[in-house]
Amino acid sequence: METFRVSILILYGVELLDELIYGLQGAILPYLRDDLALSYTEVGLLFTIPGLVSIVGEPFMGLLADTRHRRTLVVSGIVATAIGLFLTGIGQTFWLILFAFTILYIASGAYVTLSQATLIDRDPSRAEQTMARWTLLGSIGVAIAPLLVTALFYLGYGWRGLYLSLAGVAGFYTFLLLRQRFDQHAGAEKLVAPRELWNNLIAALRSRELIRWIVITELADLMLDKLLEVTGLYFHDVVGVDLGAASGAVAVSTTAGLVGNFLLVPALEKVSSLRVLRISAIVVLIAFIAFMLVPIVWLKFVLIGVIAFATTGWYPILRGKTYAALPGQSGVIVSVTALGNVSSVFVPVIVGRLADMFGLEWAMWIFLLGPISLIVGLPKESGTLTNAD
Repeated sequence: METFRVSILILYGVELLDELIYGLQGAILPYLRDDLALSYTEVGLLFTIPGLVSIVGEPFMGLLADTRHRRTLVVSGIVATAIGLFLTGIGQTFWLILFAFTILYIASGAYVTLSQATLIDRDPSRAEQTMARWTLLGSIGVAIAPLLVTALFYLGYGWRGLYLSLAGVAGFYTFLLLRQRFDQHAGAEKLVAPRELWNNLIAALRSRELIRWIVITELADLMLDKLLEVTGLYFHDVVGVDLGAASGAVAVSTTAGLVGNFLLVPALEKVSSLRVLRISAIVVLIAFIAFMLVPIVWLKFVLIGVIAFATTGWYPILRGKTYAALPGQSGVIVSVTALGNVSSVFVPVIVGRLADMFGLEWAMWIFLLGPISLIVGLPKESGTLTNAD
């Protein structure tokens, strides 16, 4: 039993590490942009091109994940992550940083997504609760990153050392994952013909319920990762605060998200998850409009925290609904979800291009599609204040 618990903790720890890396990206982005003298379009390309490349690889990884090769994919992913972090830490040109980010994106699809899928496979009936805990660990990582960056920058340290340190952490985590078992999914103990994998993918693509949740999740991400990615730049370039305060704005957002995730774990045992999504979408719609319009700096800090707090339930609930659409086929769901990223992966470069043309403040209005998609696209709720939906 003790070994089982340690195994579970190690899998959850994957999300903590991944979101620590992701949170670091958002917090150091203004510094990286200034060091490399990047345009908004180039900043957008740093996220769009890696996303496009990962889309090519992730569907195949997802299909292979429903075979006995899942463990190999996970270990390869964490090794690649260590390499990508190291290259980011030493990179002096846009192209090398772009290459490093591409490695990190592909690697995340392997070791992070498949670790998440493995946890879901252990108890499919509690996918939303598992995702709530997974997201809580991730929010801790995202919250720690900007706090570290803000503190170290005020002390006069640079951002490259942080990436090199995380490369060492990823190298250590490789040994932890080497000892894990990844055999809870269908197909773990047998040879699966390529034709069968292909048929499973086609069947999944025809599932209207699965496609509904994937589309809503991708649009909701505009208020999650996509907003976080430009929060530091917005506060520095539009609001006019210094770089340290801009990193602090990211810290406010991630800390508020962390508090929300702590509250979400017990809340999902008592409250309808669909009702959480509906109410929070209305709150976020109002808060974001106010955030963009009010001229008061301190109030913008408050509102970015409100938005982050209100959106904490979006990803775990929507992801849990996605897995529930095809129980026992987590690898196929990973594949279809990766294909669904095709549209959202263009968002950073679209926002970057619009920002170069009209200003970042105008470009960010596209994020309103996030709460609107929830208000319009969620199915009707059945039941009362229980989590029976």
